[in-house]
Amino acid sequence: MHARYREKNIDNGVTGHVDILQVRNDKVYILDFKPDTAKDKKAAGQLYHYALALSFRTRIPLKQFRCAWFDQDVYLEYDPTKADVKPIVAKAAKIGGKS
Repeated sequence: MHARYREKNIDNGVTGHVDILQVRNDKVYILDFKPDTAKDKKAAGQLYHYALALSFRTRIPLKQFRCAWFDQDVYLEYDPTKADVKPIVAKAAKIGGKS
């Protein structure tokens, strides 16, 4: 399953796709294959934003999501409600030269 999320009024949106979206144990798991998982420093933030987007669009509470990334040797998982990741904040749009 592929999911894309890009907010039009965010300069630095999140792009990409979810490799696996899985429901198990009453949670929605967002799973993403990342080569060299142990060294990937951007995966947690990317998955956090996917969880925010899916929670917003589906109205499923964020606490029902789990984020995970993996490769053939490593599986890393976390609860996005406990993540120390700051969401991207949209800037106010300028209308007629005013903000």
